[in-house]
Order: sequence, then C-alpha cells, then structure tokens
Amino acid sequence: MKKTLSLFLALLLLVLPLVSCGETTSDETPADASAPAAEETVPAETEPELSDDIEPMDFEQYSFTILTSSTTTQHAITAINEQTGDVLNEAMYNRTQQVAEKYNIVFNDDYVPGNSDAALNAFTNSQQAGDQAYDLAMLLERRAFALTNQGYFTDIASLEYVDLNKPYWFKDVNDTINFSDKTYLSYGSANLGLYDMTHVLCFNQKLITDLQLESPYDLVLEGTWTIDKLKTMGETAMRDVDGDGTWGETDVYGLVGATNALPVNFLAAARQRTIETYEDGTVEVALLTNPMIEEIFTFVCDMCWQTGFWYTKTTDSNNYWRTESHFQEDRALFADHTFYSTISLRDMVSDFGIVPFPKYSEDQKEYGVMVEAGTRTMTVPANIANPDLSGAVLETLHFLSMRDVMPAYYEVTLKQKVSRDSVSSQMLDIIMDSICYDLGMTMFNDNIKDGIFTTLFKGNLRKYASVVNSKLKAIDAAISAAKGE
Repeated sequence: MKKTLSLFLALLLLVLPLVSCGETTSDETPADASAPAAEETVPAETEPELSDDIEPMDFEQYSFTILTSSTTTQHAITAINEQTGDVLNEAMYNRTQQVAEKYNIVFNDDYVPGNSDAALNAFTNSQQAGDQAYDLAMLLERRAFALTNQGYFTDIASLEYVDLNKPYWFKDVNDTINFSDKTYLSYGSANLGLYDMTHVLCFNQKLITDLQLESPYDLVLEGTWTIDKLKTMGETAMRDVDGDGTWGETDVYGLVGATNALPVNFLAAARQRTIETYEDGTVEVALLTNPMIEEIFTFVCDMCWQTGFWYTKTTDSNNYWRTESHFQEDRALFADHTFYSTISLRDMVSDFGIVPFPKYSEDQKEYGVMVEAGTRTMTVPANIANPDLSGAVLETLHFLSMRDVMPAYYEVTLKQKVSRDSVSSQMLDIIMDSICYDLGMTMFNDNIKDGIFTTLFKGNLRKYASVVNSKLKAIDAAISAAKGE
C-alpha cells in the first residue's frame, strides 16, 4: 500500500515537471576580462508528464452507465453531473465532462437503486439477463469478491487501453484482492471510498492542554507514539464528573469508538494482518499462527474494558453519531473516526487533532492504518456493449482522478476543511503512507473482523482461541471459494 497510496507525493513527482540545470566553467581566461564569461547551457531535463496515453475517440454520444449504490459513509458516485460549488464536487464534475468530451459519450447519472445489496441484485440480474445495462459497476467489495469465480466480471487487465502498472492504479491492493491471474476487482484513484474508509484517531486538543499531556503530534513525529502512551493519557483524562461512583453520559472517558472497528484498528496499527498473501498464490490464515494478534487484542480488551476508559454505551455497530457527540462535547480524549466521518467534526468548538493509531511498541519501524470494510470496488461486467470503451473510460477516470480529483480531496477537503493546523496536514501524509490493508478486515470481514473480533470485544469475552477455532472452517471455505478451488 505504501507506494501506491502516497498519491499526493506521486502527484508532486509525476505530474509536476522536475527541472534541473547545469553550468560549465571554462578553464581559459576570457580575452576581455570586463565582459561576462560565456556560459554553456545544459538543456533542462523534464520528467515526462503523467498521461493515460489514450487518444480521443468518437463513440457518437454513447450512453454510458455506471452502477453504484447510495451510502452515507463514503463518496460512491463516480459520474458527477451537477455542480454545487464545492471544490471536490467541481473537480469530479470536471472529470466527468473531460471524459465525456474525450470519447464523445454521455454519462447517465450513476444508477443508485438503494443500498449495496440492492445494487448487487441489480447487477447480477442484469448479467443473468444479458441485457448489457451497465458499462462499469461499483460494488460492495466483499460481495463482489464472493462472485469472482461465477462468470460475472470481465478481466480488467485484458481490456484495451487499461495499464494496471500506471501509478493511478493501486497495484499492491489489486494484487492482494485478486486470487487468480485475472483482475476482476480493482481500486485506483477514482475509488475515493478507499480513502473515506481509512481510520484515524482524533484527539481533543482542549483536554490535552487542560490536562498538560504530551502532544500526540510530537509523539508521532518522534516515533514514540505507542499504545502504552495512549493508555496512560486516556487514564489521566478519565473523570467521574458528577461524583456518583458510576460511569454515564456526562462523565469524561479516555476513548470512544464503535465495537466493530475500534479494537481491530490496533492490529493494523501494529502492522499485523489476519490474512497473509504471498506471491506464489499462498493464502495463510494467521489468526492462530501469529501470536502477536491475540496478544495485541487482549491488551486492547484489558485497556478498554477497565472502568471509565472506553465509553461502553457505544457497543452498537456503526455508531459514529454517538462517538461524534461525546467527542465534540469534550467528554472523550480520543475518538476513532474514518476520514469521511471526520467531516462531521467541522463544527466542533474545541480544537482537535488527527493522528494514526499508535504503534504497539517503539521498536516498530512504521505506523499502521486500517481500511474499514465497506468500500466500493470497481468492476467491469461480463456483459458489456463495448469493452474498448469501458477500458478507455476506466483508465481515463483513474488518470484524471489522480491528476485533478485527489489534490482537491486530499489538499482541500481533508487538509484545509477537516484538519485544524499545519501539523495535522503532516499527520495526514503519514497516515496515507501507512495503510496496512488486511483481507480479514475487508473481504473476509463477516467471518473475521465482525465474526470474531467484534463478537469478542462487544461481549468482553476472553475466548479468543475457541472462537477462532469455531470460525476456521468457514474462513477456509471462503478462501477456497475465492480461489476457485
């Protein structure tokens, strides 16, 4: 993930020209010492400008349709046909117009039938009927993953005009999520949902200042931001406000976050994966073979379930509304959020900061960041009217997204609107560069993240080995199905 997801850095290196100049000095003294010495100019070396390498084509006002589904957790719409004045909206709108003009096509509004299950049903029904209703489809990643061996998708790598080695494609992620030699599922710069569902840890700057705690910013930059530091700081913040000896709505906690995301963030932060994939095609379930996973998870359970540390009223799934209100009202020092959900904090009165989740120990070289399940992956239907056009549009969408949309998303929407200071911007760069993609948190979410970790954490159950063993058969079956075995 590290190379392909550092998109802003890639933009700086690949989109902007890099110029270097040199001078030579003559060993001979000029005849006229008062005249300026002649200089030999070395031609500037310019990095080739990033391009999709596709010439304009005329598809005679072809009506192009992308299937997607409505969601409140991420940017899912690709073809933006209306302007709102928002910087990100304008960048996405202009992208739509440029692609339409380049290929002389007309984008229909992305078909939004409802939730992700409704979109998946619309997709499979269309494919079974052979009606060629959709030219591209953005589907819930784990549902699409389960269909990869059932003949629903076109191999994206086989399409004319698609070059999966270009920097706007997330090659390492795509290699991880496609178990065969075919690329049926894909992520690239147009998949903003992958960024939207990336987790960050927010801290309340007012509480940090009031309690005279160390700056999480400084700790991150020093490489000393660890789970032990978070634990100590969270315990310092805990306060039974009304003094009644019980912990409720009005008290101050160390941490808030949802059970279906909070604990596994610390696994990613320690750069531990529950599913390991290797270049030879081997897929390993590491839940029992890697003792660090249970060790870290047990530490997190012990930390969070101590009285007053974690606001246990947030035991419902997908409860960012609860996390938001508690954190915004200065009743929690730390809060788990996704990039997308931090948008809700724009009106927060107290200042807040954004950092990656902490390392498990200082010996760890890099920070780790989790991508949540629920992203929309780009697919190409098996039944498509014009494979060449679908390939060209897909390639150009990703190229223009890297060149034009990502700067608006990253630099404007995140760095200027969400973050409150220049150091937050630096933290965002670190976070983007530290994503640790885990199939157990995404494609096998139902069996692993929610099936094991959410169940254990929500009930404060200390039965890790027995619960894992009860799930291994289903996990192995899901892996075999994904591999077509």
